[in-house]
Amino acid sequence: MQLAKPKINLSDFDEMLNFEQESKSPSAEGVPAPQMGGMMEMDFDQMESFPNHRFKLYEGQRLTDMVDSIKQFGVLLPLIVWHTEDGKNIILSGHNRKNAGQLAGLTKGPVIIKENLTFHEARLIVTETNLRQRSFTDMSHSERAYCLAEHYDALKSQGKRNDLLVEIETLLNPHEIKENQTSAEVQHRLKSRDKIGQEYGLSRDKVAKYIRLAGLVSDLMERVDTGEIAFLAAYDLSFVEDTAKQQQIADLMESDSYKLDMKKAGLLRSYYETSKLTDTAIVQILSGEKTRKPKSDKPQPFKIKPTVISKYFTTQQTTKEIEEIIDRALAFYFENWEQEMEGTV
Repeated sequence: MQLAKPKINLSDFDEMLNFEQESKSPSAEGVPAPQMGGMMEMDFDQMESFPNHRFKLYEGQRLTDMVDSIKQFGVLLPLIVWHTEDGKNIILSGHNRKNAGQLAGLTKGPVIIKENLTFHEARLIVTETNLRQRSFTDMSHSERAYCLAEHYDALKSQGKRNDLLVEIETLLNPHEIKENQTSAEVQHRLKSRDKIGQEYGLSRDKVAKYIRLAGLVSDLMERVDTGEIAFLAAYDLSFVEDTAKQQQIADLMESDSYKLDMKKAGLLRSYYETSKLTDTAIVQILSGEKTRKPKSDKPQPFKIKPTVISKYFTTQQTTKEIEEIIDRALAFYFENWEQEMEGTV
């Protein structure tokens, strides 16, 4: 039995987003005028990925399922595209839909055009839409760090944030908006998410650590995602705030196969905070030279075999007695050995 193609109710979509129905459009820049009350078709080739997009594209079964769904039903949820002042069409939401659509053989898909955004607002839309389409627990460390850092940044300009969240919620869940539900009610529901730790089920300490991780260069974050760098080691490493030094660490790990454990990360942090993290110190720490214990001048402990003990001592003798006899015997031996050496000179 073939499933009926779901319908997307756009009745409240346009009202809440306040799309203008006038003829003015970005068509002069090569983009067709919006159709269907703000939604339109756009060639995938006209779209660009968001700069430094930090959310990984779906792979494996998840990607296969999306491709199969698009082959059967098409792209149901429109991509959100930012039409910039210089005429670029940058994807804010829908990187996976574009990728899966192209794999399914499509050349275009439905989009909603957004204009007059600041880069900060556009970046927040990227974060929020990804959060609503994915499970936070399924995200990699780098994606979690990026999301939490964005929310922390957004809290400092909260005046604009709630309006954007209402709009994003409407874009992604158009059929969940009831006919008599007001924008204020949606906004009220979203306000409960402003406490970052509660929203993600994380302690304040874990949130703070993730926010710090967002400052690591991508080559280091990739190693955190793969488990090559442990989370707490990455946290210590994040205190090396000089990105050039971070990149140097990443490059050395790549070229010399150096490993980074908690002890090395702690040393890198300590050296950086005391202004001693030179290029030489970085190599010494990563190579393990700084973490090796210095060789002791004391002789290594030595155990006498039981067969030797039983050869010269009885079972009735105590450990203390045996030690005293061995001590006297060794003193007698070395005293005679020194005399013999003097006689041969």
